[in-house]
Amino acid sequence: MKKLLFIAALLIPILTKAQGLFGGTSVTEYKASNGVTYHVGDTVRLGRGTKSDGTFMYFEDHGLIPNPRSTRNLPKDFANVGATVKSIRKMKINGVDKYMFSVNPGGPMRYTVFIDDAIEACEVKPCKAANDAKPAATGSVADEIRKLKSLLDSGAITKEEYDAQKKKVLNQ
Repeated sequence: MKKLLFIAALLIPILTKAQGLFGGTSVTEYKASNGVTYHVGDTVRLGRGTKSDGTFMYFEDHGLIPNPRSTRNLPKDFANVGATVKSIRKMKINGVDKYMFSVNPGGPMRYTVFIDDAIEACEVKPCKAANDAKPAATGSVADEIRKLKSLLDSGAITKEEYDAQKKKVLNQ
């Protein structure tokens, strides 16, 4: 019994520090820059990592246990999978409201991400580039298809999204 109390006395300060590690205000939902309203428990659809080695620049782990990997970013193996939103925090950084999600893409690790930064880089789908792929009234059909192809080649949209948008452009 004394050992149990001793262990509890050691763990309580560590756990309370971990809860307040990032600060900010906890919220249950956020309408992101891609127009999607995310809630705690929802799945965020991941795109591809934007670092040169394919890892995710905006997804970082901040666990209590030191990370044995050489990088603290989400590995490229998680491209095009889902990650469950575990918490959403509203933070003020340099006078600007930013929203940080804690997500679990599977396994024991949780990753934090400033969601709008990841959307801007297309590490989260739909991203802004995919939203910009809608046909514009002023461009030619060939120009629109060329834009869609470049988005497909960059990994910003999937083959299915490319085919659907191309069909819309051709049916105008």
